[in-house]
Amino acid sequence: MGRRLHVLIAGGGLGGLCLAQGLRRFGHSCVVFERDSDLDRKVGYRLHMNADGGEALRACLPPDLFELYLETSRKTPPRQHAVVIDDQLNELSSMPHIGPPNQGPRPHTAVDRRTLRQILLGRLGDAVHLGAAVVGYEEIGDRVRVLLVDGSTEEGDLLVGADGIRSAVRAQRLPETVIIDAAIQGLGLYARSSLPADLQAEIPPVLMDGFVIATDRRDGLLAMGAYNPRRPVTEARAAIAPDIPIDPVDDYMMVGGNPAEGTAIPPFAEWTDATATELRDSMLDAHSGWHPALRGVVERIDPATMFSISFGRLDPTSAWVPSRVTLLGDAIHAMLPTLGQGANMALRDAATLARALAETNDPVAAIAAYEAAMRDYVYPLMEAAADPSSFGGGGLARPAAD
Repeated sequence: MGRRLHVLIAGGGLGGLCLAQGLRRFGHSCVVFERDSDLDRKVGYRLHMNADGGEALRACLPPDLFELYLETSRKTPPRQHAVVIDDQLNELSSMPHIGPPNQGPRPHTAVDRRTLRQILLGRLGDAVHLGAAVVGYEEIGDRVRVLLVDGSTEEGDLLVGADGIRSAVRAQRLPETVIIDAAIQGLGLYARSSLPADLQAEIPPVLMDGFVIATDRRDGLLAMGAYNPRRPVTEARAAIAPDIPIDPVDDYMMVGGNPAEGTAIPPFAEWTDATATELRDSMLDAHSGWHPALRGVVERIDPATMFSISFGRLDPTSAWVPSRVTLLGDAIHAMLPTLGQGANMALRDAATLARALAETNDPVAAIAAYEAAMRDYVYPLMEAAADPSSFGGGGLARPAAD
């Protein structure tokens, strides 16, 4: 490997933490600056995983933590497909998930986002600084100094902006980049719906496929993805990595949808104790006449898990001159969740960059190689994901008007 580096990472999401694990595995040191003071902010639940993201975890994690990831991943579903159905469960279209070959007895399936983040935090200890947002940086010769929100600074050999779509690092590194508001029609609320074991044996099989969106071919949508791990999370942790703090997780169905027409979704910061229940009940009204199994998914939503979300994306940015500051994940290629690629690409970025830094004594050359590979691989996916109707083979496209 090349010389030992000290890498500053802005952002403690999945990509930033995976990079931290990979750097340590290759003999480098790092520090992660995360703006949140804890892990409680609601940003999503179930994540689709493919071989891009899963094999990145294999490359970066210690073997026991990778095993813990596999065992807490979702059981292999009947079909690893993205499926579009109508409101009476009739299949309209489907397509295999995107990515490299993903077979074997334990293919990459889906994870609970919080569980995966807790695995990625495993053994990083005081290398992760919570409540410490990076707000700017300066390059000083062969060093980089970051400015933190509290006014303090820290220096390292490199800076990696893994701080999401509103990245402070990207705002300085590539200030011409514009965030594009990109709402997905019919998807404004996310929640978890209970999925007890006895129900899993009775639920229509199509709802247990890889990921499912039901549509009435007008304005009604219901997005669903099951999370039922190969091994209960608490049991897997106790058997594989008992030193890693991980919260227990019951089986659930991730649900995305909208309330009935005419019901406004208030900004999440303005929700009262009653808001989530009122929105859940309005969602149920929006799906009157839908198949009972679909209405049942809405009925079982736990209001405490509900939150509202707004989507944004970036357009591909033209190549730039590499330096000791680079970007990964949503900070450089935020895309709509249409193809289920956002988390996978952030993890792939992390593994690609960690490997590049391990193979040369010239960190700027390593960053140049990483950035070129990232653009070649991820930019086409950004463009494909920009069209939500492409999900599941095109079944969301509305029929032509008579």
